[in-house]
Amino acid sequence: MLLCIASIDHWLDNVTVKFRQAYFPIKYRLGSCGTNTVFGKGISIEGIGNNIYLGNNVRIGDNVKIICTNESSKIYIGDNSIIYFGSCIDTGPGGSINLGANNTINPYCVIYGHGGLTTGRYVRIASHTVIIPANHIYKDPHKLIAKQGLSKKGIKIEDNVWIGTGSRILDGVNIGHGSVIGAGAVVTKPVPPMAVVTGVPAKIIKMRSE
Repeated sequence: MLLCIASIDHWLDNVTVKFRQAYFPIKYRLGSCGTNTVFGKGISIEGIGNNIYLGNNVRIGDNVKIICTNESSKIYIGDNSIIYFGSCIDTGPGGSINLGANNTINPYCVIYGHGGLTTGRYVRIASHTVIIPANHIYKDPHKLIAKQGLSKKGIKIEDNVWIGTGSRILDGVNIGHGSVIGAGAVVTKPVPPMAVVTGVPAKIIKMRSE
């Protein structure tokens, strides 16, 4: 009997979530939504919508997925920022994503927040970029990697950074203001301000101040 009641409760919870997703406009499922925000078609909001906060003049493109995994996860998207179609914003359990004002995330990017991601103002992220502030732990060769958990240091990207298409930004990286990340770069170490880096792993090829 108790199992039956639990199953009914679970079914009702699922029905309630689907009803809200189908009949309530997206902005009413968020923690806050600024003025002049534009939503495209096919947007998916998953997890704790009340922990998602959008600034003014934000544009969310078609088929964008935003996942705020649990109650301790947070997403902030600053004023005048744009997330283009097909991108995924996913905090991971307990993670946070704080995008500054005037950011642009181009199509088909995957942005995670496991260990915390913060971007400054006027950050440009080109298409097919992946940013992931977490790493699998694999020290024990006798144990499944999937069972060893994650390390989470976080990622910080300062103002006026351009990240080229197909780049990979890995956990523990800070990218200094005014830097340029070349297309296809895999960034594993901190990048100083005004640097241009490229390659796998990414290395400084010049300074913009030169």
